[in-house]
Amino acid sequence: MSKLELICGLYEYNEWANNHVLEAASALMEEEFSQRQGASFESVEGNLAHIIGAQVVWLERWTGGSNPRSVLEFQKTRGLSTIREAFAQSHGGLRAFVGTLSDRQLDENLAYKDSAGRPHERVMWQLMAHVVNHGTHHRAETAMAMAALGKPMRELDYVFFELERSGQGMRS
Repeated sequence: MSKLELICGLYEYNEWANNHVLEAASALMEEEFSQRQGASFESVEGNLAHIIGAQVVWLERWTGGSNPRSVLEFQKTRGLSTIREAFAQSHGGLRAFVGTLSDRQLDENLAYKDSAGRPHERVMWQLMAHVVNHGTHHRAETAMAMAALGKPMRELDYVFFELERSGQGMRS
């Protein structure tokens, strides 16, 4: 398996997992969605806003967006419909971007500035793996918040994605 095939699979998984979290969040009442649960970003709403913010900011860094936004801007995003729309746009942008990549490009360094304006340089495939891993971390926190609200979510482990994709796993 090439790096490109691996990255493509990880981004398909990322979209699948995000969509399942959004589906589960739609079962919450508005006050539950924004209720403080002690997660990194306090609520299901805050965690989802952070996940989408990170995806958008990284995509802008990768594509050379002229006005990279701050993840902090997205922390202000409120409401499931607004967050769902942002995820749909981000997933479309990520699919389009990943579709343009080659293994050679994944091995190239990318210079970028973090949200504090500090310069960094990393290999592209590492940055792309980071975004999926970052989302996994915050989806797990979101799952804990959902369980605390009495609305447990389905399993989101990568293996369940692969089993479902191959026709061997559970479907929701």
